Amino acid sequence: LRLLAVYDSAAGEVRLTRTAGSAADGRVLQLWLIAGDAAPVSLGVLPDQDRVVIPAPAGLTEGMVLAVSDEPPGGSPTGQPTGAVLAAGPLSDL
Repeated sequence: LRLLAVYDSAAGEVRLTRTAGSAADGRVLQLWLIAGDAAPVSLGVLPDQDRVVIPAPAGLTEGMVLAVSDEPPGGSPTGQPTGAVLAAGPLSDL
């Protein structure tokens, strides 16, 4: 799985472009925000599209991590990632 994520602070959006990979059959991709040692916070299940725009949570800062996990249909049943982490990367200011 390979994604390009762009945070537009003026629009309050995160734009995701999938350049490779997809969810396995019968599974979904779920996006998470990880801030330091805090528990991951779900930003939602990603639709099966190459380009997605999602509302950005307030307070995104450099060093936080966006991650994508493999989850059952509907997303994680526990509110925390339960499947394999397929992609992860820190936010950095460009």
